[in-house]
Amino acid sequence: MMKSKAARSVVAMAAALFGTAAVAQAQDSIKIGIVGPNSGPYTIIGEEVRNGFDLYLSEIGGTAGGRKLELIYEDTQAKPDVGLTKVKKLVEKDGVSFVGGVVSSSVAYALRDYIVSQKVPLVVTVASADGLTQQGAAPNIFRTNSSGSQVSHPLGQWLYEKGGYRKMVMIAPNYAMGYEQTGGFARTFVEAGGKIVKTLYPPMGAPDFGPFLTSFDTSSADAVGAVFAGSDAIKFVKQYSEYGLKGKLPLVSTILLTDDLILQQEGDAAIGITSASHYASALESAANKKFVDAYRAKYKRDPTLYSEASYVGARVIAEAVNALKGDIKNVDQLTAAMKKVSFEAPRGQFRFDEYNSPIHNVYVFKVEKVNGKLINKPVAEYKDVSQFWKWSPKDYMAMPNYSDAANSWVK
Repeated sequence: MMKSKAARSVVAMAAALFGTAAVAQAQDSIKIGIVGPNSGPYTIIGEEVRNGFDLYLSEIGGTAGGRKLELIYEDTQAKPDVGLTKVKKLVEKDGVSFVGGVVSSSVAYALRDYIVSQKVPLVVTVASADGLTQQGAAPNIFRTNSSGSQVSHPLGQWLYEKGGYRKMVMIAPNYAMGYEQTGGFARTFVEAGGKIVKTLYPPMGAPDFGPFLTSFDTSSADAVGAVFAGSDAIKFVKQYSEYGLKGKLPLVSTILLTDDLILQQEGDAAIGITSASHYASALESAANKKFVDAYRAKYKRDPTLYSEASYVGARVIAEAVNALKGDIKNVDQLTAAMKKVSFEAPRGQFRFDEYNSPIHNVYVFKVEKVNGKLINKPVAEYKDVSQFWKWSPKDYMAMPNYSDAANSWVK
């Protein structure tokens, strides 16, 4: 009898201990490492990433699946080696269950092999490098931003069919982003019957675009396709007007040239520019109005495609954690849950393709001044656009990539 009582006591103690452990596990926070340039010239984009994650978590009370979600921020300085070091620290020291953010495509590529080897889900919310969710795709790599050429494909078709353009000059920075974003609309524009008459690739951060702008032959083209971002975009748009090209050759681009982060700084020189994107703050929908109002209230400015994609990235993580009721130990189950996520985002309906890149609407915008404020006004919409446009993934990835094709558009 004494032995029986002792045995029951041990069982009771064990049960209590296991119960306590189970409660402790349920209460443990899920750590999410957010990486972005929080210093240097891209600091503002890193801030937009942080804002997007913070806003969504504040809306859900900072919990999912019964567990607290904890954000840990690290500064990549937009440098591949620094980015990899910071992510290793997040994974190996901080024990994060997810990595999110990532602004620079070169940083994203630098993280790729390590992230895959560690089987930590990576949610890229800004970097647009095509290869990350194509040839370099992996089950634990997800993107919530468009891929580099995703919004460009419908734009090229629109320029020919609706814009009425037939000959175009292209200019973009001399690296992968420039090649991919101009290459996307070059391919579909040429396939529709258009012609690329000249390509120019100045170095990123060129101090003056004058030598390139004066080389344009306004009689040989009816539009200029230009893709620049950040301070380069502001400089290019202003100089385009200063050199007398505004009004002679319409300027078309992806929304990097006129995104909400820089549009007001470009001033009236930006009026009339046509662009394409999956998001701009002027989209008219109930979901976007709610998002814009919340963002303005919290941060005193309009959201951008960077903050919206990070807001969406935070929701992808939270919904997957909810689906698994907080039990995320099995990474295969976790990535499968992430892959199934689908919802109405500020941009419109959002879901992943088989390569974990978004299928979403792409809009054509035109810059207008409304009540004294510049906006990217939507003028056309393409539903459910994937990174492969109208090709099968196999056929698309068999074509020359846009970096290799950069100097082949002029025939």
